[in-house]
Amino acid sequence: MSSGESEAYRQIGKNIPTRGAAPRNFPVRRKTLTIFSFAFRPARPYIRRTGEKEGMKPDTDEPKHIFVSGHRNPDIDSIAGAYALAELRRRQSGTPITPLCPGILPDRAAYLFRRFRLKPPASRNDIYLRIRDILEPCTVIEAGTTLFEAVNLLRETGMLRLPVIGRDGKFLGMLSSLALLSQLLNIGSSDGSDLAGRRIHSSIDLIRGVLEAEVLTGGDTAEEQEFDVYVAAMGLDSFEEHIPADNRNLALIVGDRPEIHLRALHRELRLLIVTGNRPVDPLILKEAASHRVSILKTGLDSATVIRRLKFSTPVEFIHFPQDELTLSPDERLRDQRSRILASPADIVPVLDSGRHLAGVVLKKQLSAPPPYRMILVDHNEPDQSIPGVEELPVVEVVDHHRIGMLPTATPIRFTGDVVGSSCTLIAMMYRSCGESLTPELAGLLLGGIVSDTLLLKSPTTAPLDRRMCEWLEKLSGTTGEELMNELMQIDSPLAVKPAEEVIGGDCKTYTDGKFKFALSQVEETNLELLHQRRDELAAEIRRRIEAEALDFFGLLVTDAVRENSELLAVGSDDIMRNLPYEPAGPELFALPGVLSRKKQLLPQILAVTAALQQD
Repeated sequence: MSSGESEAYRQIGKNIPTRGAAPRNFPVRRKTLTIFSFAFRPARPYIRRTGEKEGMKPDTDEPKHIFVSGHRNPDIDSIAGAYALAELRRRQSGTPITPLCPGILPDRAAYLFRRFRLKPPASRNDIYLRIRDILEPCTVIEAGTTLFEAVNLLRETGMLRLPVIGRDGKFLGMLSSLALLSQLLNIGSSDGSDLAGRRIHSSIDLIRGVLEAEVLTGGDTAEEQEFDVYVAAMGLDSFEEHIPADNRNLALIVGDRPEIHLRALHRELRLLIVTGNRPVDPLILKEAASHRVSILKTGLDSATVIRRLKFSTPVEFIHFPQDELTLSPDERLRDQRSRILASPADIVPVLDSGRHLAGVVLKKQLSAPPPYRMILVDHNEPDQSIPGVEELPVVEVVDHHRIGMLPTATPIRFTGDVVGSSCTLIAMMYRSCGESLTPELAGLLLGGIVSDTLLLKSPTTAPLDRRMCEWLEKLSGTTGEELMNELMQIDSPLAVKPAEEVIGGDCKTYTDGKFKFALSQVEETNLELLHQRRDELAAEIRRRIEAEALDFFGLLVTDAVRENSELLAVGSDDIMRNLPYEPAGPELFALPGVLSRKKQLLPQILAVTAALQQD
């Protein structure tokens, strides 16, 4: 023992009580039983919630959003009608409502929106629910958070698992109660030779927080390192025998044992933890500074300190499973539903392309109502609607076609009448409820009516169509004839579009018993273009028939000026033989005076299919 050390011992010895006597300058120690509790609340922020917004309301059965959509391969009537109805319902409801355009916005519809300085509906190819549609915000544990703090989070949230993000913001894994238990149960060998049970990765700052301790001496408190934890619950001789010397990674837990304090300092240890909130002799503090030893003082007892130290390690040093189920926000829910249900986890992380956490999916959400609702315009049959509509409850229909929709689970609002345009019905809805129409919105509805009724010349035209046209002309400051002439100046589909777009531009699919067929319609001022492209169009029709398992496909090309149409028809021999039209060429039929697919062509095709099913 050095002379300096001996003198220090003599000074300290004055305060060391003799056996059976109480210390003169130290309070009497009392035996206490402390139940380990994770009630600690660190001062620094260590969590955040993904996707959380101020004032977020709890989930209810009310829809988060309502979409309004016309039929697939939309025409002006369905697009303009969806836009105007969305505006009406938006005024009447506090729920966000958005009009949609299934597929590509037709040129003539695009012109109409530009003319009236309105933003066209967003184009969507489908309405299938995506993972992003059921994302939930989630408490996130950051990489530097201690396991102790993580335990508090699990308790506060009531979750069995929470996501952990790295210092670069990327997802590391899911921290579970099982992982925490594994960390706690890593006790090493019984003889103490295995350091795994006593080694921790932490920093003095983190340890101070977990132990609710006061820093008495020391520097570099933020630096993380490996600590080998020992407890000096022994006499001086046993201390010399069992505590390793010259271990700069040593963290020693000790009570009010000044002789142990001094001997520990000369072992060049890293950290001395004094329990029981006992005072530390100033000579010890002076010695600690000279030996670059950090000293923490905590009010916790040694047993609690030992337990808590294991949880001072940052969560990033936990072993995370490599086979963790993760999802992408853009994946369809229907494609991932079985994987989510098969997973034992109650919470599944959702990662973007850069492996950043976008949110989570809770398994219980799969049995909850969808977050969206649908309003259908200008159609009611599922086969004609935007793909994915079967996943969303339909709450309203506005239509002027035959009723072919499936039964609904709950009552819905259904507006239908024998008129030539859905826009007529929507204009009447504005008028009947007293909602004002801007000149721009009135012009849009007017364009929908004149395009769908072929300037009121179609046999589908009803008196209500005419009355609404007159009313909308006054509000918009334009006439239906002006709009129709402008629309007809837009490039001819047969002149500029490929066969696929001509065929699919305004196409509707129908089912009648065992027969499934499709009817498409384009408006032209020159039927000769149909003859020039007959072979090309017929080839595309055959491809559609095979791809969609159709029995018949008819392309109706209509000259509204001359009030005449021709039909390019391909399909079953039985249907083709029974078509009530005069041939105008190979697979071509003349339909003089026919302007309406709905009222003139469709009933004839249905009559043929019905007769064939009766034979």
